[in-house]
Amino acid sequence: MTPELDDFARALAATEEALDWELLGTFYCHEGGTSFFPDEQVAAIREAGLSIAGVLGDELARLPRGGGRSLYVGAAVAELVPILVERFVLLREVVVTNVPGREVQELNRGLTEASIKTGLELPRITTEPLDSITETFDHGWLVSVLNDPEAFPALHDALYGRSGELATGRGNLTEDKERAEALAEALLGRLAPEALLSTTDEELPVLRPLLARRGMHMVASEQGLLTGIVGDPLRFLRLRQA
Repeated sequence: MTPELDDFARALAATEEALDWELLGTFYCHEGGTSFFPDEQVAAIREAGLSIAGVLGDELARLPRGGGRSLYVGAAVAELVPILVERFVLLREVVVTNVPGREVQELNRGLTEASIKTGLELPRITTEPLDSITETFDHGWLVSVLNDPEAFPALHDALYGRSGELATGRGNLTEDKERAEALAEALLGRLAPEALLSTTDEELPVLRPLLARRGMHMVASEQGLLTGIVGDPLRFLRLRQA
């Protein structure tokens, strides 16, 4: 095992051990805790993350040299493996953002504990707005964010084509779309002229017109990978400024 792989393995194991999975489960399942994140589910999230990280590494290797910086927006439990792979295996700089909340607090607590235990510098999740981030990134991550039923309930219903009992029945579609576009624009505005964007099929209807407006060409990967918790098809978009 290479030193990079050893650092990754130690970081991931220490993080998984440090996290309060029962507490995290209460944020995902209204019936509560252990029923949502049993050991089998944690292992499934890990395996999905490793599959995604393997393909992501190949995609990142095709980018022009001189970048090496990723911006993860709305990342949480499902993104732990790709984030740690980028940080310790691919040796890239990783910035992770999300909105303030108890889930982010618990993830940062676990990452801090793992950092102390291993002596490694693990990334933390910042809750600062994207406007405060001034760096340029050659990889952006926006996965199962714009279609989130809590953050964008009406847009979630529209993107999945849900109605009746299957729909959230909440929110205002116009307002949701405006907020989602503003978030996506903030991410796109921080990407390099040639960049990789990781997102899902469901979010593409929001992103396509924004990319066209910016004059950016998009080539989507043929292979779709299912995300660890939501199960959305993840797609890698190669972007190039016209």
